Amino acid sequence: MQRQLSDRLRTTRLFDAYGRLLTERQQRLVRLYFHEDLSLSEIAERFQVTRQAIYDALRRSTDELERVEALLRMVESTGAADRRRRALAERFAALEASVARLAALVGPEAVGEIMGEVAALRRAAQ
Repeated sequence: MQRQLSDRLRTTRLFDAYGRLLTERQQRLVRLYFHEDLSLSEIAERFQVTRQAIYDALRRSTDELERVEALLRMVESTGAADRRRRALAERFAALEASVARLAALVGPEAVGEIMGEVAALRRAAQ
């Protein structure tokens, strides 16, 4: 179940990044299946084709999205950048907590400049 959900999420991300490279028909099929959550049978009925034809077309569409991602790596690098941003935010929070503990020991005026620099770094990192 978890794997299916992550596969669907990945396909949705790939479609958001590269969907315009698919044909109009492929785009419609991907939207109906992955965004509107229609079944293969429901889509086949709309297009008046077999369920297998829809399955094959979706497979070709997702394979094409994966092929483009393998070449460009936009989605993968976006995910890595998001992970780095989250890790950096956690590090800033830890640094701010350390400075707050230091301020409790030596007084807030002694660490005011440090807090200002940490805040400036956080803004620059966003």
